[in-house]
Amino acid sequence: MTDRPLSPWIDHLRGRLPIALGVALLGAVARLSTPPPPARTADAIAEMLGGAIGGAVGPDDFVWEERGGFFSDALLGRRVLFLGVAPVARPGPAERAPDGRGAADLYRARVRLTRSGRPVSLDGVRNLTGTPIGDDRGLVARGSRVAVTTSAFGAVQGITLLDLGGDGRAGARPLGERLRAAIDGWIETGSVDGASRTEISFDIPPESARLDLVDEGLVMALGPEGVPAALNASTGEVDTGGRDPFVARAHHLPRRVPSLGELAGPSAERLLGPRAAAAVARLARAVDRAAVRLRPAPDAAYLTHGAASPEPAPEGWPSLWPPPPVAPAVDPPLPGEGAWVLVAPSLPRVLPGIESDPQRPASPFAATTLRPDPQRPEVRVHLLAIDTRHIMFTLQAGYEAPRPTVGPRGTGLVPDASTLRGAIGLGAPSREPGAAHAATEALGMVVGGRALVPPRDGAATLGVDLSGRPYFGAWPSGGDVERVPSALWQRPPAASPGALRPEGSARFPWALWQGPSLFEAGSAAAPLAVLASPAAERAPAGATLSPGDGDDLLVERAALCMTDRGFVVHAWGSALDAAALRAALERAGCLAGVSLGRAPDPLGVAFLSRQQDGSLTAERLSPAMSIAPPAHVASASPRPFLYFESRSADGPPAPDLSLPGERVGWTVDGGAQPPPAWSPAVYAADTVHLGAQVRVHAFAPDRFLFRLRAGSREISPRNAPKLDAEVPADERQHVLAAIGVGTGRRRGPRGLAVGGTVGLRFRGEGGLLLVRQGRVEIRLAGGAPLAPGADATELPLTADDGRLRPEAREIGTMRRRGAACVLDDGTLLVAATTFDSDEATTEALLDLGCARVVALDRGAHRNAFVHRASGDPALQGAYEETALFAVGVAMPGRARRLAP
Repeated sequence: MTDRPLSPWIDHLRGRLPIALGVALLGAVARLSTPPPPARTADAIAEMLGGAIGGAVGPDDFVWEERGGFFSDALLGRRVLFLGVAPVARPGPAERAPDGRGAADLYRARVRLTRSGRPVSLDGVRNLTGTPIGDDRGLVARGSRVAVTTSAFGAVQGITLLDLGGDGRAGARPLGERLRAAIDGWIETGSVDGASRTEISFDIPPESARLDLVDEGLVMALGPEGVPAALNASTGEVDTGGRDPFVARAHHLPRRVPSLGELAGPSAERLLGPRAAAAVARLARAVDRAAVRLRPAPDAAYLTHGAASPEPAPEGWPSLWPPPPVAPAVDPPLPGEGAWVLVAPSLPRVLPGIESDPQRPASPFAATTLRPDPQRPEVRVHLLAIDTRHIMFTLQAGYEAPRPTVGPRGTGLVPDASTLRGAIGLGAPSREPGAAHAATEALGMVVGGRALVPPRDGAATLGVDLSGRPYFGAWPSGGDVERVPSALWQRPPAASPGALRPEGSARFPWALWQGPSLFEAGSAAAPLAVLASPAAERAPAGATLSPGDGDDLLVERAALCMTDRGFVVHAWGSALDAAALRAALERAGCLAGVSLGRAPDPLGVAFLSRQQDGSLTAERLSPAMSIAPPAHVASASPRPFLYFESRSADGPPAPDLSLPGERVGWTVDGGAQPPPAWSPAVYAADTVHLGAQVRVHAFAPDRFLFRLRAGSREISPRNAPKLDAEVPADERQHVLAAIGVGTGRRRGPRGLAVGGTVGLRFRGEGGLLLVRQGRVEIRLAGGAPLAPGADATELPLTADDGRLRPEAREIGTMRRRGAACVLDDGTLLVAATTFDSDEATTEALLDLGCARVVALDRGAHRNAFVHRASGDPALQGAYEETALFAVGVAMPGRARRLAP
């Protein structure tokens, strides 16, 4: 009786015994087939770490963090820091270290250990540096601190110091911020504490660096000589002991607490995998697009002076500011659509000198609104034109974006300048959750000559030189980089990195930012030549672009471009696709430009003003712009910005030409000047060389169109075409200077061409004064064939490569002699004196920085001259000698093409 109740259970177990035995057998087989844990050796642990990243780790390239106790190490795992080389799909020279191995990154992971210290499993791998091109080496650790060097292009680009104990400010934050900071810390470092990051960068990168951590901070030995330096842990400053050949700077990166929306995608990717993360990202974008559709189109929120009247100009000269009205695409147009109004931000601000000079504009900013798409009249684009004659630009990288591929991150600091006027938001490519890394490769950004992300060939580019001049176009590739204006390569006198690192790939411009091109949708590397073509060859303003990389999404977008007048135009809309933004730029007369990004990037324009207490206040151009809250814009930013400043704190801007020579007393030349009067274009100075007083004239680039015209005493061989002796009739009233270049000899005259017509055959000897598209160049004779429409004359070459040539010392008659050269920025220098050789004039120009100099003597030894309008002697329409005429033009904006 007592066995009956148990019999059903026994029968039940007996029926399932084979199944249980089968499961146990499969488990035993699976366990026996699993590879045994690695041995307790450095090589075995390094192999295990390398397998976790799919790459390689050296036995000397990992360090254990402090123990967390037996149960913590056994259950959660002990943390380990290691340098690992992950695989690269197609590694090029930039992705390899000097010894040929791949570039390493600093990783962190958890390793579960047995009681005897034998590793069992590994998880929680995090990449702490993430510089695919920068090679992290020299790992040192002490307590919660760890430091590495990052090298690329044969030099140390930076040093990173991490405190994995966090930034110590968690207790001061509200509970919600603490929770988000903990999630962000776990995503980035594998620990809820996160990491405090301090980075050291160099203006002149050393070839090597050795590191050591002490209680007081980080000790460094820089370069082959081991120059000592130390990072003080308490002050965060670099102490070089008075010797700082590498110009080291330390910057502590703020730790921003991201929003829940920013954390959703990365958290889903960590917990649920790439597919779930991509779905979360798509959902967030859908919600954002729905919100945009429900939001009414905002009106312009800026104050204005009313309709912008043309800038006053002398009689017979054009007015260039504001730009021409933008032709509306939708009929009938809205009131004021396409008409520029001068912007007057409500922040207190005065443009220096406008009260005393009637030719100064009341504001360097003008705005209008445009509906670029006739099929969708509800779409609006807000345009802001910036007068670059008064405004200069500065690029700054954020401390979070873009993520560098080479070395330290950006600082995100606002320029400390009393002339600061505002900021323009820039997008920064970031990897979408679930997307392949290669599909979202970062475009280039260079700040202060240091590449965070090296430029990508062919990408749409915004460049900025030391003077704040902007350049637009597609970044050239290979040898075509030499076409980039020399001003973009210049460095401050105190820093010359090129002397310590090899040329080629290690040579970067002063400042550069690259973004997607609007003119070939879906191709981030498309050149912008389409807008430089005639209007008949362009795509219609309302052309539909093929969708690619989100170009068809109706989201907030912004772009920046340059016009044919050299001004900059910022375009922004709250709900645009790429086609509408492109159409707006095209209608605004843009020649070249670049997309600044799209939502969720913070975009727009914010005007900034520094108060008496040193603080900054900010005001968006339109309240609907997402650029950032005012307090965020006016402090260190996690995102990149293009800042704009007045070119002068008081008085007119500095002359836009090179006036070299510290002891040379340059003064405004007394002759007539092209407008505007507040920016003279011709300067003069007197110097003494070899006992002779040399008069030097400087002609500003882009303020003149130069024309070479044949003198009446030039010989004309039989059947030779007649060369023009005067400038075109429509230019004669604007001729402001004539520079004599002499007359050819009867026998063996030097070559001469006017307007592309060769009147005297070129011999290929000496130097060549070439006028192409109105600009003067000094070249060696016998080079490339003459371009169509160009003017040219052969002249004696008296200096080359910065050195005097024997021709300059040839003694002749005592007469008026002249010499000329062109500086890197296009400034034309002309020197004249009375002497018995060309040595005095040539030395004067060499002392002013000229590299190649020609004597203004075509062979007949005529007296040199520089005649100026409203000067004495009077300017003539034609001369017996061949002359170089300077035709003045109204001062255009300073924006230029990147590779003309």
